Amino acid sequence: MKRTKTWRTGLSRFDADGVEIAGYPIEDLMQRLDFASCMFLLFQQKLPTPQQGRLLNAMLVSVIDHSIVATSAVTRIVSASGVPIQACVAAGIMTVGDIHGGAGADLSRRLERWVQEAQAADQSIEDKARAVAAELRARGERLDGLGHPLHPKGDVRVDTLVTMARELGLEGPHLVLALGLSRRLGEAAGRPLPLNIDGVIAALASDLGFDWRLGRALIFVPRSAGLAAHAVEEAQRERGWRKVADPDDIDYDGPASRRLDA
Repeated sequence: MKRTKTWRTGLSRFDADGVEIAGYPIEDLMQRLDFASCMFLLFQQKLPTPQQGRLLNAMLVSVIDHSIVATSAVTRIVSASGVPIQACVAAGIMTVGDIHGGAGADLSRRLERWVQEAQAADQSIEDKARAVAAELRARGERLDGLGHPLHPKGDVRVDTLVTMARELGLEGPHLVLALGLSRRLGEAAGRPLPLNIDGVIAALASDLGFDWRLGRALIFVPRSAGLAAHAVEEAQRERGWRKVADPDDIDYDGPASRRLDA
């Protein structure tokens, strides 16, 4: 009787003779494919075109580091406590959530649904953007992926990725829809609501054919390199045991001082 195997995967395999990723020998990939293109292969089980590989590489580079923000601050605090580098990086990655760094996954899911609805109804993407924006305004609903507190007037990383997508012939319906929503919601708000880096990566990821669930991976995989650098820099340049706040900077509003025997 054939034994039932415990694990099943279509991503990669190994045996005594070597390793394959999606059927390709790892030694061939090592010599002929860059990291971004190998990620594309792993996530989609097919090789990217040169244009797709170049755009994905730019997407990964765009979020490799962002100075001292939530991810790096947490990594540095943990590093200052003498924790191994992999735990420092993992701690920083754990801050990627719905508000910081993680908005792209849900936006990809929604963009894909809206594009499918437009295509099924033979509706233009511009008309769909107008309709979705009106629905969001009527419900008073905020759309993740727009605006950034550190880049209120726009983000050069976003502009660069949009320009590259157009130059490479990869501006698809998801990016067009995202830009249309940004423009229309900004007009309604009376102020610019540009796509932020999560938003543009979400739209481009959908145009490149990635499953929306991978949206956050396209943020935290490259950011892990930056976090590793922060962890080591903290250990090399700082004294250790990083102070988060002075007592005078903490506004305590709990019970007054008291004693158990009072």
